[in-house]
Amino acid sequence: MVHASNPMTYSNSVNSQLSDEEWKELVALKNQINQNPAAVHPEKMELFTELLVRSWDAKCEPPDTKVWRTGHPMEE
Repeated sequence: MVHASNPMTYSNSVNSQLSDEEWKELVALKNQINQNPAAVHPEKMELFTELLVRSWDAKCEPPDTKVWRTGHPMEE
């Protein structure tokens, strides 16, 4: 089982790659949160968030942040 090292803080770990155990924990927590979020302990929610952010850092490019609207949303 994987435990959050320091609750309520973002830990920018040097080893941002998730291990196989961490990936399994991430998927299991995601499934439980989708089924019944109230049943997930807050510390497990924090662990899920930490693992999710680490998975983004390791695999994803930053999103494209260009603005596509030029006026008020109701004007379109």
